[in-house]
Parts: sequence; C-alpha cells; structure tokens
Amino acid sequence: MASLPILVVPIDLGTIISGNARSNRGVGNLNRLKYPGMTWKSDGNSNVWARGSLAEVTAIDFCAIIAATAQAGTTYRLRLGTTQAEVDGESAPYDSGALTLVDPARPRDDGLYHSHLELAEVENASWWRIDIAGHTGDFEAAGLVLGQRQSTARYYDQDFEYGHEDLGSLDIARNGVVAETPGAVLRTLLFRLAWLSEAEYFTMFEPVLRRYGKRAVIYWCLDPESGPYRQHKTYLGYFERSPFARGNQRPREFTMEVLIRSLF
Repeated sequence: MASLPILVVPIDLGTIISGNARSNRGVGNLNRLKYPGMTWKSDGNSNVWARGSLAEVTAIDFCAIIAATAQAGTTYRLRLGTTQAEVDGESAPYDSGALTLVDPARPRDDGLYHSHLELAEVENASWWRIDIAGHTGDFEAAGLVLGQRQSTARYYDQDFEYGHEDLGSLDIARNGVVAETPGAVLRTLLFRLAWLSEAEYFTMFEPVLRRYGKRAVIYWCLDPESGPYRQHKTYLGYFERSPFARGNQRPREFTMEVLIRSLF
C-alpha cells in the first residue's frame, strides 16, 4: 500500500560550519539547493560533521541528505536543539542515533542517495547537527533538507506520470548529419489532486505559491513508504508551471495539477 505523498519546503540552514570540508567544496553548499553542482565534500572520512545555527526557532519534523556518495556502511546522525552545547553533546532534545543512509539498500545508477527521515514529532529547534560515520574515503553531498512535512488527505489520481525532460537538443540535417547540443536530463513528475479541500489549498499550497511562485525548490516524495524505489520517487526541484486550484463538483473542494522538474 502506497503512502500519501509529502512535500517539504526546505528551511534556510543558517550559519553553517563543519569539522571537515575541502576548500573548494565548502559545507555552506548544503544550503544551496538551487545549484546541484555545488557540494560539500570532506577530505577523508574523519571528523565529518556539519552544524548550523538557525535565525530563529523553527519547527522541524523531516530531514533528507541529498545526493550523497553513501556506501552500505555509511551512517548519519541528526541532533536538534536550542543551544550549540545540546547538539554537540548527548543532551539534544532530539537525537536520531546512527541511521543507515542507504535505506532501503537499492542504489541509483549514478551511485547517489537521498536519505529519508520522518521524525515522530515536531521539534522546535534553533540548532542542528549532522554527523557522518562508517564511510570509506571522502564523503560528498549536494544538499540538506530540513523542514516540516505536509501531506494531503487523499491520494493523487491514477493517471500520474513519471517522465524526463532533456535540456539538450538534437537536430538532424537533410543529409543525415547529426548536430547534438549537450544538456542535463531532468526527472519530471506530473500528478493530479482531484479532491483537494479548501483548507489544504489555503494552508499548504497557496502560501508557498504566493511567496515563491515557480522559484522555490521544494522536496517531494510521491510515495514515502520504505521500499526499493523510494529513491526514484523522490524529487527536489521547481514547479514547471504554477499550479492553480480549479473548482470541483463538490463545494469548497478543488482539483489541482502539479508538474515538478527535479534537479536531482
């Protein structure tokens, strides 16, 4: 049985420092989700941690490390608190303990992984810390998503679409000569929410659209149930077009179509 889809608007990670980062792959890149080529990369596997101080106390119940070069033995640990001492020590109000980053253990063909951690309760935190252990060689990740997950009350329609968008081009001349322009191939996700309540639209979607339009990087997982293809059902990117809610047969219920272009 599939789980209801979730969305997370990533919070600003604040002021970030690390125990191990290459000069050209700084830990601040964890906060630059709009630039997938900018990564945090360690120099070796010792003292690999990142810590951030948020601008204000923030509600958090979700964490994902994005596009990590994880191995079967790589673990991560998330701590959330209200002081640096809490997240650096053993007294953090939230401490995940060591978790396997590759879970479930099915690789993508590019060898990268997105971790997936749903906290049991919302934690109000102003400090966070991630520790990486059990890794061989350099550790690298493209981003960190922290925030509060949201989910609709009903499933998407059955005619959803997994797809790809080739940003390159291919032209074939009349004499058969091929002219190719290289470009990234983005994964796309199209789904329709046919019975969206008035409360869901005005509390979940409308504030994001009003604030960001099509320019917010949003985390989506179409099916968060732990399984071999959760990696493939995870998207982090932009709305291809700004969704809008269309009136439905029942009063105060809407239909909304969502099209996502994923950077990862």
